[in-house]
Amino acid sequence: MQKKYRLSGRRVFNYLYRKGTSVANGQLVLIYAPSKYPLKVGVVVSKKIGKAVVRNKIRRRIKEAFRLMIPHVADKYNYIVVARPDVAAMSYQDIEKSLIHVLKRAKLYN
Repeated sequence: MQKKYRLSGRRVFNYLYRKGTSVANGQLVLIYAPSKYPLKVGVVVSKKIGKAVVRNKIRRRIKEAFRLMIPHVADKYNYIVVARPDVAAMSYQDIEKSLIHVLKRAKLYN
């Protein structure tokens, strides 16, 4: 994912956790809130999911799936994608389908 789409900084994450709206399925949680600026995405993978290699693999897969969806996702929002433990056993295609499902439930996917 390009640097211009990355969500960074503790303040922004805390703001989204407090003020954002969340939608979830069994594998992912999507937290989003409107923004004045173009979309930004943050990915959170907890230590409950596995060791660093597993967490980084999941993070890379989620970022790549979201990167390919950027033209179809509503602009002017900030997003946080939180992975749940079930994601560790999923393939890239399953993660992509799960992400689309969560975005459609939030009515943010065209």
